[in-house]
Amino acid sequence: MENPTDPQFSRRNIRDRSTALLLVGIVMLLPPIAGVSLIDGDIGGLPIPLLYVFVIWALLIAGAAAIARPLRDSDDTIPSVDPPDTDS
Repeated sequence: MENPTDPQFSRRNIRDRSTALLLVGIVMLLPPIAGVSLIDGDIGGLPIPLLYVFVIWALLIAGAAAIARPLRDSDDTIPSVDPPDTDS
């Protein structure tokens, strides 16, 4: 079993979450093409399919922001490998 405190494990976990967010976004945005676009109604004067797309879009942005913060913070904990000095 891998150590959850290992920075590589943490980065892989965050990458997995970002992939899951992408797949959830694709699945959530496909129904407007098929079923949600057939709903005829308004909320606050805006069509329901339009609201659906923009709410999903906003949730995906919020999810990406939540995933990006730990990914940015993990960059500071992983030591960078500098290329060898080639000056002679």
